[in-house]
Amino acid sequence: MSSSATRRPSVLVFATGGTIGMRRTESGLAPDPEFPEILEALVARICAPLGVEARVNHLSPAIDSANADAETAPKIARAVRARVRTQRPRGVVITHGTDTLAYTAARLAFELGDLGVPVVVTGSQLAHGEAGTDAIGNLTLAIRAAVKAAPGSPAAIAFGGELLPAVRATKHDSVALAAFRAELALAPNSIGVPAAPSAAEDSTPSAPARVLAFRFVPAVTSDDLRASVGGRPQGLVLECYGSGNGPMARPGMLGTLRELCTALPVVAVTQCATGGVDLSRYAVGRELAAAGVIDGGDMTLEAAAGKLGFLLDRRHNPEELRSLMLQNLVGERAISPA
Repeated sequence: MSSSATRRPSVLVFATGGTIGMRRTESGLAPDPEFPEILEALVARICAPLGVEARVNHLSPAIDSANADAETAPKIARAVRARVRTQRPRGVVITHGTDTLAYTAARLAFELGDLGVPVVVTGSQLAHGEAGTDAIGNLTLAIRAAVKAAPGSPAAIAFGGELLPAVRATKHDSVALAAFRAELALAPNSIGVPAAPSAAEDSTPSAPARVLAFRFVPAVTSDDLRASVGGRPQGLVLECYGSGNGPMARPGMLGTLRELCTALPVVAVTQCATGGVDLSRYAVGRELAAAGVIDGGDMTLEAAAGKLGFLLDRRHNPEELRSLMLQNLVGERAISPA
């Protein structure tokens, strides 16, 4: 019998940094130089009862998730794809710092939506060696979920005893062990990740697209909105009031929005925890739509930013990008424009 026929299934654990791999020092929490060996042993203990082998890799250099940038999630996705091709694991677990975990997980849901292998992202609020740490529980849940999920299952976050859809989750508590929540379930009837445009199949952007967010508040002016793109991002997510309202009566606001929508894609999401944007509901929302703002439906900020960056990096033209932003690719949105 061939070795491939007798080889046990495996799980790939890809460590990227974060609190889970830190230890307490006189200067505060800092990366634990012994964590690679500790993680190997910990993963092996979790995997033994499951009858799976563990393969542990590390992002080099590891990152503090507060320092995550536009390149972080695409870099992780490329590394995971390369290892999945050679190692053929049953599932993938990615450990990540909690500060930007929801942003990275949402982007990975699009980047790895066609991987065919379950991907689960996890981390911890407390370092692996701290009293009462949640690191072991979260990692155990993530590994179990990754190896038991069906091939092609949507990317998920394992945290605080719950398994959450990556494109619906957000960090809502800075200290509680149940730090993440998903107010909405995964949207049904997703169409899957589209093929990249033919012009982009054999090339990658010289630099990843930067997508920023701008939150409407009562004191905001059109100058503030214009200043938000002063660093020349490639996309913008507007955090609007309610069902997609903004201070459109403010002097210059509508004209500024028109200028921005001519220069880059602008997507509207709601500041509310549940519900979503419907730019056709109010006259103010219709002004946003008329200016060229894309209706973000019920997407979270994290999902909208991840999806927009993903489509920009794939170099979809403006018409394709707008159309795809309005569609449900991997369960990220259920509300469609009227």
